[in-house]
Amino acid sequence: MKTREPTLMIEELMYFIFHNEMNGELNPDHPFMDLYVELQKLLDRQNQKRYDLYVSVTADETKTK
Repeated sequence: MKTREPTLMIEELMYFIFHNEMNGELNPDHPFMDLYVELQKLLDRQNQKRYDLYVSVTADETKTK
């Protein structure tokens, strides 16, 4: 079994929750809404880490040229 990238797993879980548990509607009173919001925050943090790493690597390559 191949391990998937964490961001893809988060996105797939959010997709499942949104379409299967929440019926495609964001409802603040739904029991899964808190989980959905926390997954979105986690996904944002993961994407920001990836962006920060890319920017730092790009900046390092620029300085060494």
